[in-house]
Amino acid sequence: MAYEILKSIVEAETRAVEIKKQAVAQAEEMKANALKQQEVLLEEAGLQGKKEMQEAVKKAVEESKGAIQEILKEADVTCAQIREQASQKKEEAVQAVIGKVVGTYGSC
Repeated sequence: MAYEILKSIVEAETRAVEIKKQAVAQAEEMKANALKQQEVLLEEAGLQGKKEMQEAVKKAVEESKGAIQEILKEADVTCAQIREQASQKKEEAVQAVIGKVVGTYGSC
């Protein structure tokens, strides 16, 4: 009878060791799976972040097109004004140069 009790204790200990080994193996497998999932999630988050950044840039570019057009229109108006002023002063400049070259009384 004592032999049977000792045998059952040894078997129980053997089962306990085996269960512990299986638990460790399962824990390692779960850890490996969790790390793989973490990598996948990080990659997906990175891709999503990139996509959102590209969309934000695209939106900013679209929103800035109106401002760019307004700036270009203002630049065109300013350039036209400068051309008009230059054209008006051109005659004065020509007369001033002629006056210097020819002299005050038109003689050399």
